[in-house]
Amino acid sequence: MTKTDEFRILGRRPGNEQSIRFEYKGVAFDQDCFHVFAGLNAVDTREFVERTFAALKEAGQQCARMGAYKPRTSPYSFQGYGRQCLPWVFELAGKHDIRIVAMEVTHDEHVDEIRQALHMTGDPTGVMLQIGTRNTQNFELLKTVGSQRDFPILLKRGFGITLHESLLAAEYVASEGNRDIVFCLRGMKTNFGDPHRNLVDFGHVPTVKRLTRMPVCVDPSHSVGTHDASPDGIPEVFHVAAQGVIAGANMALVDMHPEPRRALVDAAQAITLEELPWFLEDMAIAREAFLVRREAAARHLGQ
Repeated sequence: MTKTDEFRILGRRPGNEQSIRFEYKGVAFDQDCFHVFAGLNAVDTREFVERTFAALKEAGQQCARMGAYKPRTSPYSFQGYGRQCLPWVFELAGKHDIRIVAMEVTHDEHVDEIRQALHMTGDPTGVMLQIGTRNTQNFELLKTVGSQRDFPILLKRGFGITLHESLLAAEYVASEGNRDIVFCLRGMKTNFGDPHRNLVDFGHVPTVKRLTRMPVCVDPSHSVGTHDASPDGIPEVFHVAAQGVIAGANMALVDMHPEPRRALVDAAQAITLEELPWFLEDMAIAREAFLVRREAAARHLGQ
């Protein structure tokens, strides 16, 4: 058995090359789409959540990221408000026409808590369950999210394991029945990436699309880890996101905060609400460049 043969469900092979496609809350996901999920790494105050959702709506966005459960390296760091914030986060999302909120879960119980909070508030929005990099090989959690069909999955690459091992984690989810999966690249933990927080791995965007049929997301915030700008004035997080998008990424997950200095988690890497239109324009430019590149490839290959 070759390594690619291990991707029995998600793998791309002759006779099974069509991209996985799913629709959730009226938003379609496949290897041809592109969406931006911007928002708070960790939910902090009702005011900041509402200001974030309002900015997204004003910018024409229907998707967001919000962290209620936060696994942290230090036991003394803020670990999220958990289920107590879910009702008002979901209500505010619905108020501002946010269709999907990407939200990390770290325990089986979190899936039930999200489901109950959505039901209690009248299902004003949808949730994409995020499996963070620390839980990429938490096999029981993978089985739990894979065995439910209410929510799609955003699975992050493990920061200390191989790409192959991370893709097998996605296969774990799919083997339980849920194939509505987006695979997310977020950088690798190594000092070879210094001064970035992690070594950017967005060169693997086309590789994941070649090996599997999953849509691919990039997380530039956790890859770069800062808001520093290059001499051209463009923040490095923009540059890194564009690298992934111009290579064909189908989704960008980015930290954004109304007042980054007051953020409770990863304040240094968040873009501001005022920068959101700029970021979206930059991503649109990168996306258009990818489409032009794909058209040129089709001409040269005679397709």
